[in-house]
Amino acid sequence: MVWESGTLQIVRVGLGWRTCEQTIPAVKQPKFCETTAASGSRERAKDVADETSTVTVAITYEEFVDDEAIGVCDVVYVCTPDVYHLLYVAVASEHRKAILREKSVEATLDRAEKLVAATENVPLMIPYRM
Repeated sequence: MVWESGTLQIVRVGLGWRTCEQTIPAVKQPKFCETTAASGSRERAKDVADETSTVTVAITYEEFVDDEAIGVCDVVYVCTPDVYHLLYVAVASEHRKAILREKSVEATLDRAEKLVAATENVPLMIPYRM
């Protein structure tokens, strides 16, 4: 945990343009932040890890859901297509992790309400512009 190790552990679920071109490069001090990259493709996650000093672990979405990396992280950043938000946010919430989820909240109002309900006991942040 960050307060014990001094390093923030983030799992970034989804490795599209915003994650790889904006949020990962925004971390200027890698000694204070380590990232686990989760992708639908192991090769994509490994490529991102190989190219980025702050990405220390590469996993698949299935490994994230199966608790491969979530146990050691402090924050889960979900940046996937809208229809996948609820699944990954629910998994993070079950493990009592803080969640950063980009807008839009979900693909439909019903799913957005389910997502908010699933996170009632954990911090959830949904910024409009990062």
